[in-house]
Amino acid sequence: MMRWTLLAVTLSACANAGGGGNPGDDDPQLDAFRPIDAPTVTTDGQMTDAPPPIDMPSATPVTLSQTTSDLIGASNSLACGNGDGSTAENSWYRVYRLADAGITGGLRVNSVTFGVQDASGMPAVQVKIGTYAGTITPPPTQLDTAQITPLASATFNVPNTLPSATTTVTVPIVANVPPLSQMIVEVFAPNLAGTGKYFYLGGNSAGESRPAYLRAPSGACATPQPRTTTALGFATSHLVISVSGTQ
Repeated sequence: MMRWTLLAVTLSACANAGGGGNPGDDDPQLDAFRPIDAPTVTTDGQMTDAPPPIDMPSATPVTLSQTTSDLIGASNSLACGNGDGSTAENSWYRVYRLADAGITGGLRVNSVTFGVQDASGMPAVQVKIGTYAGTITPPPTQLDTAQITPLASATFNVPNTLPSATTTVTVPIVANVPPLSQMIVEVFAPNLAGTGKYFYLGGNSAGESRPAYLRAPSGACATPQPRTTTALGFATSHLVISVSGTQ
């Protein structure tokens, strides 16, 4: 039976074939050997400076988070469990509207960090980045997975973790999120029935600016579409999922 579980150069001059090799000669062969950043000699013998180099804009680091704290509690996780102590298929989500963070030129994602409250057997989970086309203002109670466009994914083996020694992990993942889009991040865990393994993504009750969502598509606690933890009856499960990158 399945159940919801809340756990406690410079080059030398070259001779001109038709002259004396004067660097002021108007010779295209000499031009070919002249470094790009060297001064240019005009026909009247005057020196002109090369154009200044073009300054490339620097990338600005950014981290997007919706929780007041990234500390992981001992009993703020939410997952659908199997009757054998393992966890069923679960997906945890957060949706970020780039404009809300002042990001207008798109986001280059380089990692995702999430909390781990409890894990055994080093279960393999997937971190996924995509865009979400649905309305999220105001935050809806339920998301529509048909509105998700995948961008990137990465697999990660979660370290064994006890509720008395909760932690966060950071997973490298590269994705280019388009400007002015809504980015959705998902942490997906497969059905671990019969393996003796389990995984509970961590959270806390310190507060959140936007809701987190959970989808458990089958079993006794079937939730085919992602719903907020509050709608599922666990209002203090503020799941820790943050995204880092550059803009």
